[in-house]
Amino acid sequence: MKKIIPLVVCLLSFLAASAQTQKKNTKPEVKYDTIIVKRVPKPVAKPVANVEIVIPTPEFINQPYYYDKEDNRLTKLENSTAQLITKKKSLGLKGAKQFFTMEEGSSRVRFTARNNINFLIKTSGDVIDFTSYIKLYKFVPNDQKREVTITSKEGVLNNKEEAKGKQISFSIKQISKDNYMLHFAEALEAGEYGFIWVKNMELKEFNVFAFGIDWKKSD
Repeated sequence: MKKIIPLVVCLLSFLAASAQTQKKNTKPEVKYDTIIVKRVPKPVAKPVANVEIVIPTPEFINQPYYYDKEDNRLTKLENSTAQLITKKKSLGLKGAKQFFTMEEGSSRVRFTARNNINFLIKTSGDVIDFTSYIKLYKFVPNDQKREVTITSKEGVLNNKEEAKGKQISFSIKQISKDNYMLHFAEALEAGEYGFIWVKNMELKEFNVFAFGIDWKKSD
């Protein structure tokens, strides 16, 4: 028994010395703060597509429609008739005139927009020279009627009557098959207007697509 005790004491001393040596040789553990960053991919910017505006097509052929560009819609004009009248003064000695006359002094269809007044018209495809067949006239109110002088000739006595109204020039641009847009070089003045097909001037009565404008160019 006395022999065992010294052995146990030696063993414990050895184990204690080994533990201290291991503790000295062990480096202290370095601790770091860990931050997890979640990478969110940036959204890919989609290119903005240009929205193509589809211009409406007139319902009826050979009938001008007012085109509202802002709302992209068409408005029918007043469908009326005009009489072609020829008058001679003193059997032509004091001149003669030919004019269109319509009932009522003003059109029921009126526009107040100032800029970019355009019209659309659809054809049957057999019209070659538009401006030869359709004319735009500015009418003048006269005794509850609308009139515009087409021709006026002096007579032998040089008593030529002053013309009423006038013809308005315009340009035409094809926007699709059989569909055309009518443009004006200058803004239309306030007044009464009408499109007339004049392909056959032998007629005495003509269809008129009339409208009125309520503002003046100088406003």
